[in-house]
Amino acid sequence: MRRLLGIGATVLGALGVLVCAAAIGGGWWTAVRTTDRTDRVASRLNHGLSEADVRLERVEKRLAAIRADLAEVRDEAEQLMAENPELPRVRAAIERLLDRLLPTIDRAAALADSLRAVAAGLRAVEDVVVQLGGEFEQPSRARTAADTIDRAAEVLNVPQARIDAVKSAAAVRLTRELIELVREVVAGSERLAEGLTGARREITDAHERVEQRRVQVVFWVRVAAVAHTLVWVWIGLGQVCLVGWGRRFARRAPVRSA
Repeated sequence: MRRLLGIGATVLGALGVLVCAAAIGGGWWTAVRTTDRTDRVASRLNHGLSEADVRLERVEKRLAAIRADLAEVRDEAEQLMAENPELPRVRAAIERLLDRLLPTIDRAAALADSLRAVAAGLRAVEDVVVQLGGEFEQPSRARTAADTIDRAAEVLNVPQARIDAVKSAAAVRLTRELIELVREVVAGSERLAEGLTGARREITDAHERVEQRRVQVVFWVRVAAVAHTLVWVWIGLGQVCLVGWGRRFARRAPVRSA
């Protein structure tokens, strides 16, 4: 009976050791998978952010060209302020400025409309981060940049009625109407540039936050794996002791009574 109990204890202890070893191996396997998955997700996010930044850089160059054209039109229009708008030469110069201005307004408005998707993306990213437990100062820079882009798009979306009113204005009012329109569009383009700069800055910050979050996740996964290992090693030591006790108990000769 003593031998049977000793063998049973040894078998149970050996099974316990195997279970502990399997638990330790499973813990590290899960940790490695989680770390790899975190690295892949962070890599995809960084790749997407890099592509977005490259696209925004191209948009920024296009916007700079539009702003340069608007600045030229504004300067020429302000120079015409000192001229007599009744003169055919001045009237022709104003009409040429209008012909240059209207396509530029259309380009700026189209660019602003395309950036509305960027604004929506900034808000969506912030909402996801908040749902995951992140915190932002209110108003956040991402939402401020998105709101700035939206307001700029509204300013640059000049109603056709406004353009028709400028075209049909009397000669004495035409220069003033033209300058007011140019100044509004210039202000809208400056606001759009401000929002675009904020969006690119937010993308740069997002790169840093993604990397920080990746490092934190990997660190705590490894800490959890080490803690998991220590717990099962401690349990496994008990199982090893059970194996040793069972073997000694099975080999111990029974004491016979005289």
